[in-house]
Amino acid sequence: MIEVKVEGEMAFSAEKVWGVIADFGNVDWVPGVEKVELEGEGVGMIRHLTVPVFPQLHERMDAIDSEKMILDYSIPSVEFLHLKDYKARAQVSELEGERCGLVWSCVSEVDGVEDAQAISETEAFYRDIMTWIGDYLSK
Repeated sequence: MIEVKVEGEMAFSAEKVWGVIADFGNVDWVPGVEKVELEGEGVGMIRHLTVPVFPQLHERMDAIDSEKMILDYSIPSVEFLHLKDYKARAQVSELEGERCGLVWSCVSEVDGVEDAQAISETEAFYRDIMTWIGDYLSK
């Protein structure tokens, strides 16, 4: 079991960043997604993401707290990160001015690589997520 946590600061209001994250069925901000299929809505909904270079992802919204700006989701297998039984959390916090903090974290089982490699790859992926959200909001 590994735990990964990446913290960042964004040059956007907490409300704007939370708006992107909380809209679980909309992944327009994620590059390379070819197709999104939604199953259900709200807590328990599953988004099936088709990205040509990776196996399909099946992401389930486990909890959402709009007041605290926390989203919990899980994925049975994230092959490109060598993870299984992946449980993640995204949390947005207000900062002064038009800025916010964003923490992306997970606990997961490693699948087929050393823990250090899976941690490094996941940290890099979380930094990419923060960049994608920033790029999306800059448009």
